[in-house]
Amino acid sequence: MSDEIRRRRELRRRFLERLYEASEAGESEYLDGYELAGELGMDRQDAERVVRYHEDHGFVTLTGRHGLTVRITARG
Repeated sequence: MSDEIRRRRELRRRFLERLYEASEAGESEYLDGYELAGELGMDRQDAERVVRYHEDHGFVTLTGRHGLTVRITARG
């Protein structure tokens, strides 16, 4: 497995874990995906890629018309 694939898997795991923690802590049901990604040292492109992956797999729901507002699903 290439280093790039490992890196992307790790980013996806860390993002979903952070989203879950923030949701469980009651910070909000809807969170800014760019802000969460920034906390993890990710750039906007990686954030969009990670959210798209999780949305495709039913782990998050993208809400709103602008930005990257996400909500974790029961599956996530």
